[in-house]
Amino acid sequence: MRKIAFIVLAAILLIACEGPMGPAGRDGKDGQDGYGTEWYTTSFVIKKSDWILSGQPGALNTYYYADKQIPQLSDFVFDEGLVLGYIQTDVDVKNGLPFVLHMGEEGNGQEFLWTQTYDFDYSPGMVRFYITYSDFNTQIAPEAETFHIVLVW
Repeated sequence: MRKIAFIVLAAILLIACEGPMGPAGRDGKDGQDGYGTEWYTTSFVIKKSDWILSGQPGALNTYYYADKQIPQLSDFVFDEGLVLGYIQTDVDVKNGLPFVLHMGEEGNGQEFLWTQTYDFDYSPGMVRFYITYSDFNTQIAPEAETFHIVLVW
């Protein structure tokens, strides 16, 4: 009896949800001013010699950075679009930025632990990639890295 009552009640509720059609929406433009319909991808290999040290080697608050030009990153994409950054960590493997990597090394009977953080920021026409070390051991420049940028607007 409960099953029959439940089925009847469900049928009434489904039928009762039907209503009159609402008003039509505004006419769109012919795709000229559309959003989210375009995208652009590019990649950069930042060589060891491309990294620039901010500050003195080994000093507090030091980090490495590298600037790359992206003419496609227009004022419109900056204001209205989306910029995504990735680091390539292996063949056919990418990780979204920021990417945090915990590292460790043994030497002279001691363990050395630190964190490497890869990140980026951008402005119209350019992107800047960063690498920071939690121990500020910036005496040695980072190795080459491959980064990918995706623009969507």
